[in-house]
Amino acid sequence: MGQSNQDLSSVDIVGSLTSVIDSISPRFGKVTGGTEVTFTGTGFVTDTSLITVTIDGIDCPVSAATATTVTCTTGDRPGLVESSLKIYIDGQGLVSTRGLLFRYVSAWSDDTTWGGDFAPMEGESIFVPTGLNLLVDIDESPLLKAVIVEGSMIFAPESDPTHERFFSAHYIFVRNGMMEVGTEEFPYTSKITITMHGNVESPYIPIYGNKVIGIRQGTLDMHGPERIPTWTMLESTVEANSNVITV
Repeated sequence: MGQSNQDLSSVDIVGSLTSVIDSISPRFGKVTGGTEVTFTGTGFVTDTSLITVTIDGIDCPVSAATATTVTCTTGDRPGLVESSLKIYIDGQGLVSTRGLLFRYVSAWSDDTTWGGDFAPMEGESIFVPTGLNLLVDIDESPLLKAVIVEGSMIFAPESDPTHERFFSAHYIFVRNGMMEVGTEEFPYTSKITITMHGNVESPYIPIYGNKVIGIRQGTLDMHGPERIPTWTMLESTVEANSNVITV
């Protein structure tokens, strides 16, 4: 049956297409809070009292707003909570976030990430549970046995393009989680070497094998800076055993 005009007038229409998030800066912040986050987009309002931002279920008080930006400061987020973002404007409804997220991260270098105990040592395995976003901010990891990721493991580039990070493991298995080494929009702009260790006699993960980065219903993002040109043409045929090519 059709709905009357009177019924439609009482419906709270949310997710107005005129309010959309285009970017978030910064993309990460510590679980202890205190990170000032700016959302850039269109269709916002300038009255901060009308805007509610909730990240992972935690209120992010709005401190400034324009027609194109909203700024808030994150609160403390204890425990394991899956990443979520909700921005609501009174009288306008939910803002479309287009799937973009601000992630509360736990830094590898922070002792609290490991319960105040020692960080993983050589030969140990680690488990990244759902609700934990592990930011790998160390220059070199120990040689780990297995890394199981059901939450997120994020490698963020340094501002120095010559900085190099090293990560070593026998197995990395992303199961319903996410591993990020740069994205298409935010490529890894410094240097990183991920080395998988093992030999033909190493135990196999069923289906996936050994010395492997395995993905099961998860996401693996690996993007570096765009290289231009990405291909070219030979000027002349390269003969067998030649050690020179001309392009």
